[in-house]
Amino acid sequence: MLLIFKLNILKLKKNKKGSKLRQAAATTNSSSSSTQNSISGKKKYASNSLQAPGSPSRSRSATKELILPPDDSLMCKPEFTKPLHDLAIRDGEQLILTCHVKGDPEPQITWSKNGKSISSSDIMDLKYKNGIATLTINEVFPEDEGVFTCTATNSICAVETKAKLTIKPLDKSSIKRQVIAGDKAPKIVSHLESRFVKDGDSVTLACRIIGAEQFDVVWLHNNKEIKPSKDFQYTNEANIYRLQIAEIFPEDGGTYTCEAFNDVGESFSTCTINVTVPGDEPKHPAFVKFPISVSVLEGESTTFECELDSEILNLVWVKDGKPIDETLSRYSFTKDDSRYAFTVAKCNMDDVGQYQAKAVAKKGESICAFSVNVQNAEC
Repeated sequence: MLLIFKLNILKLKKNKKGSKLRQAAATTNSSSSSTQNSISGKKKYASNSLQAPGSPSRSRSATKELILPPDDSLMCKPEFTKPLHDLAIRDGEQLILTCHVKGDPEPQITWSKNGKSISSSDIMDLKYKNGIATLTINEVFPEDEGVFTCTATNSICAVETKAKLTIKPLDKSSIKRQVIAGDKAPKIVSHLESRFVKDGDSVTLACRIIGAEQFDVVWLHNNKEIKPSKDFQYTNEANIYRLQIAEIFPEDGGTYTCEAFNDVGESFSTCTINVTVPGDEPKHPAFVKFPISVSVLEGESTTFECELDSEILNLVWVKDGKPIDETLSRYSFTKDDSRYAFTVAKCNMDDVGQYQAKAVAKKGESICAFSVNVQNAEC
């Protein structure tokens, strides 16, 4: 009995020892696992330890170009390395003004003529690219004469360069040589006539043009070319050239010009179309007789007449936008009640141009346009 009790005590001690060994082994395994996790954690941490806290992982997709702040020391004011220069060209030639500019920040370019801002249009083309600014007019007229200014502006300052443009008159001897060689300029012999039309009417303007085998014809409204369309159709039959307006509106009223031209010369006819709207009060003063465009030979005289429907304060005759000098001996002016006349004696090439009769009254004014063509007697 005593022997059995001792054996049980020995077995119990053995079991406790085995339990302690297993616990020690578990503790050892746990420590080892913890150590490995710690080392692994340290490795993970160490892999990022070279980066600045909060910085993104380095990859090409995440790398951004380093943008440096602007260096004020590199900025410079605009400078024209090739400025404009004064020039003189003939009436009808092409004008190209060119200047070169540099600056940092890159300058903005603006143009002006005689102090008034100008911009690109159907007549004038302004361009600026790679530091080169250009102004182009395909065909110059005397009214294009003046001082052109190109201004370059950036955040530092603005600088400018100027050119005085002079338009020389056509070389008459050159025209004569061309005519003698067999070339001819077109000639309008039946002119446009000013009139009143009603809002919504279909309107046709027509000219008879002779004298040249080949020439071009364009129609203009208030000095802007009319592009052919279903509303404004160009037609010609034999030597009659027409502009057909399908349906006229009040905004279509104004000055219409037919211009025929080739390399030798040109001829034009001008009229005024007044659009009346039913129910609206008639405009006063109003022309009841309009001056008509003419084509005359050099040395001939011509007279323009008009009549108004009411008393006016004054009637001014205008050529190319400027009042005619009534003191010149070649011009004479008459007035008979509400009828007025303007006579040009011995016409010459200087009389060619666009004319207006401007009637001024207390409550408004009315304008009627016409044109003068002068052909050389040898034509």
